[in-house]
Amino acid sequence: MIAKKRWTAIGVALIILVLMSVDNIFIKIALSMVSPFAYVWMSLLIGMIALAVYTFGIKKERIPFPLMSRRVWLYILQIGFFNFFTGRMSILSLNYLSASTNSYINNFIGFITMGMSCVILKEKPTIFQMIGSLIAFAGLRVFFPAGPQGGECLGIALVLISITGIAYTNNIARKLAQETDNKISNTIISTLALLMGGLLMVVTSIIIDGFPPMVNGYFPWIAILFTGISTNAFGMTAWNGILRTLRSYEASVLGASMVIWVSLLAFFILGERITMHQILGIAMQLVGIGLVQVRADTRFFRKNAKKSDKK
Repeated sequence: MIAKKRWTAIGVALIILVLMSVDNIFIKIALSMVSPFAYVWMSLLIGMIALAVYTFGIKKERIPFPLMSRRVWLYILQIGFFNFFTGRMSILSLNYLSASTNSYINNFIGFITMGMSCVILKEKPTIFQMIGSLIAFAGLRVFFPAGPQGGECLGIALVLISITGIAYTNNIARKLAQETDNKISNTIISTLALLMGGLLMVVTSIIIDGFPPMVNGYFPWIAILFTGISTNAFGMTAWNGILRTLRSYEASVLGASMVIWVSLLAFFILGERITMHQILGIAMQLVGIGLVQVRADTRFFRKNAKKSDKK
């Protein structure tokens, strides 16, 4: 039953990652017609409205105030800030990086999450998971044989700020689920986090970029709606649900597969070329992703544990 639930979570995660990959391509195209900050705040506002209507209007869920201790509110506030405020820096970075490069840099999130989970959650990775992570992220050096130049440095810095915040929320979301025994609805947590962090980012973006936003053409509106609904609202909600089954670093390194979908879409839609060293780097990521999914409770480890007990 546990194994089935885990593989279901992995399947749902892959669907979400494909949708997010499409979203990356949409954003890259739309940023030539609308400013990055305008895109960020409008897509967040749409996500906030959509998720609030779904949670409080359609599902008619209510905030369980007896369970909402000060500690719980603090966790949710942190999830909102680091996911929907600092986490949106990744969108801004697409102004300086290609879609495939942006996605590949995002793969550092698994390594950061794993390091944080050892401290925050006391979840220690197996030897296979450590080897897998090393192989996966060694692929970054293969992917980038030469150092970044010009605007790429700023773009990479923005991505690193983004993924560090999201890596932290991956751990905090799982810790929150553990401490509350999953008694608080995942939808409620996601909605409150999006409303808190999203509102701060909306206000900040309008102050920086001004109002009203300048949007050229109809495509940016399609992209903004897609980002707001599929990624900001329901994608993040589903991802937080996945973290109740998968360990935080497993989910994050699984997310590294997103570079494959983004690279393929960028090649066919945006015309971005994929070089041989980039393909090799992606292949190393795949090997690493496979090894990271090997946990201490798998058949291999149980079998060897029984042999050890018999001795």
